[in-house]
Amino acid sequence: MTAAVPSPSPAFRGLVLGLATVGGLGLLPYRLVKFKKWKGGGILGTLAGWGLLWAVPAEGWVFWFWFAALLALSVAVSHRAEAWLTPDDPRIVIDEVIGVWVACAGLPRTLAPMAAGMVLFRVFDVFKGPWGRAAERLPGGWGIVADDLVAGVIAQVLVRAGLAWIS
Repeated sequence: MTAAVPSPSPAFRGLVLGLATVGGLGLLPYRLVKFKKWKGGGILGTLAGWGLLWAVPAEGWVFWFWFAALLALSVAVSHRAEAWLTPDDPRIVIDEVIGVWVACAGLPRTLAPMAAGMVLFRVFDVFKGPWGRAAERLPGGWGIVADDLVAGVIAQVLVRAGLAWIS
């Protein structure tokens, strides 16, 4: 006989869902548009991640500390929130935050390369291709986050190739 797993407290559930939706940004399209197929929360999550990225140093151990912490938090929170919402629920947008960080990591902190990283990340996050769909099949929180990591890596490579080409 197995022991029953206690349900989480409302405060813990609120904290996890608040982090997963990036302070409720992932909920805004649902509250404003009442059309549940629209995934505008991903754009809002990307913009929030892009904005947060400007607040940390562009390189060095401090950046990598926050990057690792955000990656771990994204996987854990996405895993837990998915259990309470739906599989890869579009209201979970913390994965967009880490994805845009991957896309822009180490790029010059000027508007053009950072904006290019963000835009290319969105393109490859929306139009996943076989690589993104394969990453989505990973279990739990990794499946939610991995396709965004792949989109970020592709965006990163393309921006760096573009920067090398113009210099």
